[in-house]
Formats: sequence, structure tokens, C-alpha cells
Amino acid sequence: MTAWASIRRLLAAGTLAFAAFAIPLPASGAPEPTPVRSSKPTPTQLRDLAEKAEKAGDWEAAFNNYCLLFVADRSAIEVREKLNTALRHTQQLRRHRDPAFQQFVTGMPLDGGLDLLAEVFQKLPGVYADRDKATAQNLWAHAIQELDRAFGSPAFKQAFIDNPRSDKVEQFRAQLREHWTRRPIADHKEARSGMRRLIAVAQDHFTLKAPAALAIEAASGACSGLDEYTVFLTPSTGTEANAVPDLAAAGLYLGAIQDAVVIEGVTPNSWFALTYPHVRRGDRVVRVNNRTIDPVTLPAVAGALRAPIEGAHHLDLRGADDDAKIQVRIPVTIPSVYGTRMLPDKPVGYTRIGHFQASTPRDLDEALSALKTAGARAAVIDLRGNHGGSFLPAVETARRLLPAGLIVTTQGQVGEVANRAFSSATGMAAHDVPIVLLIDAETASAAEVLAAALKDNNRATLVGVPSFGKGSVQYPLRLVTLDDVEPGSGKSGKAPKGGTVRVTIARLIAPTSGPITGTGVGPHLLEADPVLQLELAAEKAEELGHMPPGMPLPSPGAPMSP
Repeated sequence: MTAWASIRRLLAAGTLAFAAFAIPLPASGAPEPTPVRSSKPTPTQLRDLAEKAEKAGDWEAAFNNYCLLFVADRSAIEVREKLNTALRHTQQLRRHRDPAFQQFVTGMPLDGGLDLLAEVFQKLPGVYADRDKATAQNLWAHAIQELDRAFGSPAFKQAFIDNPRSDKVEQFRAQLREHWTRRPIADHKEARSGMRRLIAVAQDHFTLKAPAALAIEAASGACSGLDEYTVFLTPSTGTEANAVPDLAAAGLYLGAIQDAVVIEGVTPNSWFALTYPHVRRGDRVVRVNNRTIDPVTLPAVAGALRAPIEGAHHLDLRGADDDAKIQVRIPVTIPSVYGTRMLPDKPVGYTRIGHFQASTPRDLDEALSALKTAGARAAVIDLRGNHGGSFLPAVETARRLLPAGLIVTTQGQVGEVANRAFSSATGMAAHDVPIVLLIDAETASAAEVLAAALKDNNRATLVGVPSFGKGSVQYPLRLVTLDDVEPGSGKSGKAPKGGTVRVTIARLIAPTSGPITGTGVGPHLLEADPVLQLELAAEKAEELGHMPPGMPLPSPGAPMSP
């Protein structure tokens, strides 16, 4: 499960609430926003929880609390570093516990694992956003650090080493830190030969159940050491037995309680939350796609979801207190723009962009046109909980709203994101309706591109809390060294046997406010309460809707009229 999936699942289950924490102070010289009410838990409490979990070796709990602390206090640079450390431990732990990963590794010959490692070392320097950070030497250092952590992990030792003595383990870890980290590595060939030698030394210390496990662990570390979003993914990654991804995309999560499958949570502001606000956590699933499931288990539900009816999943639910049956219909392909409506008693329209895909710019055109037809003189566009999606549709969406100006600059090496400035020259064709954007701590990546572009060009007023700060673009880099090649084609038509690397290929720089990563995008008007966020946005939009056409927006942070 990725970091975002972890966060989203916890939010949906009601155990976390990002928007309820203190907001960092604005940069020097920026207008002073209205302060936010204090809330609990405090950053101090979160730090204590995270540090206690870290000392106890409970990395998943540490990761969850550091996530919240990072949102609560962006000014503490060490928090992001601790978050990344906890994330790497958590990813490693889940990898080692995954039966599918264990099967992938134990079934791989040593040469296969070494070839996979070499391919990672060969390809990453040419595609990673910052080539200087992806040198073979740096990748090697990350790889050895990952092995050091692995030999300290009970799950790794249990899965891949036959009854290792603790003194032998500590002796080997010391060698990793003192000798192997400093080994000169110039290219992928030296990485492969160096790892073969290291594994031979390990075999002198231990009986390895799967020598290739060390090479795969090193490949994983080489990737995750670059940043928190670059990850080595085996062919089985993401196939968790307890996950139902079709419904998660809509914002709905299922879980098992005793002999029933129930609603584990609904992601706030998701398509499902807006479409079926009456569905509650604990409601039971009784039928899926017109199939009665007996016994009702998560695998059985997942099987039924493989047979949608007319492009949608049909669920029959029963309330937690045996209330009347609830019927829901979830499209297989979730719309990216939805919830379009007029807000009560105001000439203000509302629509939400849940994620960015190829159809988003056109869908937003249709939503805004419908709102204008309904009498909207201003619009609230909701980006809360939008984790991003496709980068180029987000740029095109910004062009639909911005007549002219810089949208974003990319720093990278490859393709359309290689050190390029994306601008708008839409002119009179751009929508001229006044815009208020709602953002929160789950607004990330491509959604932050849109928010930063409209804010820095003084095109919209932003309401909410600072966004997450994921200013980067990822690409799935296919690893082919283990694939079966079709005769005469030079490539395989099947899924890659060696998996992929989800690699960061570009950094995103806002027009005037600089890099998005870490800092995110700050709102003009700070408000932590989700209900009050919408009320404040509606009031601001109504105010903007009464301004004469063509009049520039008030300066950021300007107080609202009474």
C-alpha cells in the first residue's frame, strides 16, 4: 500500500482528521491571515506519540503520527525527514509480510535478482528528476542502508534467513555500515558485481533461504532512498487481500467484522460521500451486482465486483441497526468533476474536482457552463482531498481558467517535463467567472499545480488549510530484464515479470511562490473546519460575484466585507 493509500484509508475509517491542526505562519512579508482555532491533538502530543512508536519499533504507528505532525507543523524540517524514515521502514515491513512478495523473491534465481538490480541502477540515472542524486554511488548507498534495515527486521530474518544468530547479524550489519557503504560503484555493472560479492559474504555468515532476496532488497532501497514517492514495485505489489480498489477509487472502503462485510469508511468529499451522504460506517453489505453472497467475505465481494452491470457496481446495504435496505450504484469509471450544484440562497455555484484525468478540462467546462446557465455569478471549486492524478490535464484545466500567465515550471530530464515552463495564452476563451478554491491538507500534486497557478496569478481566492506539498510527477518505469521476449518483436506483450519503478521524473515549481514540495500551497483565508470552509468560500464567492467585470481580485488575505 502506498503512503497516500495508507493516509486515505485511515481518513476514511475516521481515525485521522488532517484539517484540524494548527497552520504554520505565513512567509515574512505576506499578509497576516485570520488565525485558526486551536484543536486536539496538538503537535506536541503528535510528536510524543510518533517518537514513542519509533522507539518501540512500531513503524506503522510512527508513520501515521508523523504524517499528521508534518501537516500540523511544516516549519520543522526534521519532521519530514522522520516521516520519510518511518515511511521506508513501513514500506519494508509490509513488503516482508506480504506472502506474494515472499513468493516473488523465493522463486527468483540469484542471477535474476542481480539482473533486476543492475537494470534499476542502469535506468534510474537517466529518468530521475535530479540526475546528480541518482548516481550509481548514491543508489548503492541507499541500497546498503536498506539491507542494514532489513537485517534488523524480524520479518525479513524469519522469511529469508534460516535461524540466524543475533551476534552474527550484528557483525554483518556493522560490516555493511563500515565497509560496504563506502565501496566505489561507478555504474550498473559494478553494482551487480558488488552485490554478488556481498551476497557471497552473507552466505558465509548465514544460511540464506533466498539469496536473491538481498538483491531485491537492495533494488528497493536504491529507489526509495531517492524520495518518498520513488518506489520499486514487484508484479504483486498492491494486491492486498483486504483491499477492494474499485470502490476505493470512489471513496468507499470495505472491511470485515466477524461474519459480515461492512462499510469501513467513506473518504470525506469523495464522489461516494457527496452522492450517498446517508451511508454510514458499519452499514453491512448484503448483495453485490445482484449476487447474494454467502458467506459474506472480502474475497467473495471482490469476486462479485469483477462482474459489473452496465458499467457500474450495484451494492445493497443494510444499516448498522438493521435499518431499511440502501441501494447504491457506483460507476466503474468514477467522474473527475462531480457534485455540481447551486449553493442555497446565493448566486454561487459549486463543483468538485476529485482527481485529474483526460476528461477533466472538458468536464469542468460543462460544469461551469451549467452553473452560469443556472444563474451563478461566481463559483466555488472544491479541491479538498484531491490527490492529483494526471499532470497535463491539470495544466490544461488551469488554461481553461487563466487567460494568460505562467502555470508551472518543471525540473526534470525526460519527455514533456524536461525543464519546461507551462503557460496559458487562452485569452478571451478562458472562463471569466470569479473563482474560490477550497483546499486542504490532502490537496496534492496536480491539484496543487492548479491551486498555485490560480493563486500566484491572482485569479482565485483560496480557502482552507495549506495543501500537502507533493510537488512532483511520477512515471511507471517498466523493468524488462526478466521478461519473455516475443520472437522478432524485441519486446514482451505481457506484464513485466520484474515489476516496475514508480519514479519521480520532475519537480514542480509554482509561478512565483517557488517549489511546491514540502511547503505546499497556502490559502488566503485559513479555516480548519470543513463545514465552515464551504460557508466561508460561498460568502467570498458571493462577494466576488458582485464585483464589476474585469476588476482585479482583492490582494491575498484581504479581509472580507461585513
